[in-house]
Amino acid sequence: KEGHMSKRNDLITGIVIAVFSLWYYFEASNIRVMKAFSKSAVNSTSMPKIWAVCMLLLAIALIVRGLRNKDKDAKGEPFSFSAWFNKNLEVVETFGALLIYIAIMDFVGFIIASIFYIFVQTLILMPKGEKSYVKAGIIAVIFSVATYYIFVYWLAVLLPAGAIFE
Repeated sequence: KEGHMSKRNDLITGIVIAVFSLWYYFEASNIRVMKAFSKSAVNSTSMPKIWAVCMLLLAIALIVRGLRNKDKDAKGEPFSFSAWFNKNLEVVETFGALLIYIAIMDFVGFIIASIFYIFVQTLILMPKGEKSYVKAGIIAVIFSVATYYIFVYWLAVLLPAGAIFE
């Protein structure tokens, strides 16, 4: 039964991630690109599109794994959304954090939104008994600021400053 439920979870999770990644790619395509960088291979849409493709590849792998040998254990228990939700809580929390990240980006800007997202995502991924807000905060600040400087100063890609700072 556990194998069957796991395959079903992989299939459902894969489909949800695939839909989200396609939406995310579409939204990334709508990011403004400055005219000076419109012919450049790397611009403000590059990283979001790379993330979307990576998520889609993960989704495809989960769907394939969920479909593989699907008929071996046809007698499984009926689908339970609450059981699926509880088993995939970290995935659901990650999607929630991503949606908040996307929603606040224009208002607070790349650095603050990224610090929030990386902080929350780090806490989600830390083992339950070893969660450290200080470690998560340090990681979030270092990676967000480093990413900002790499894109803005090395690659000359403008990132959102945030409406509250304009």
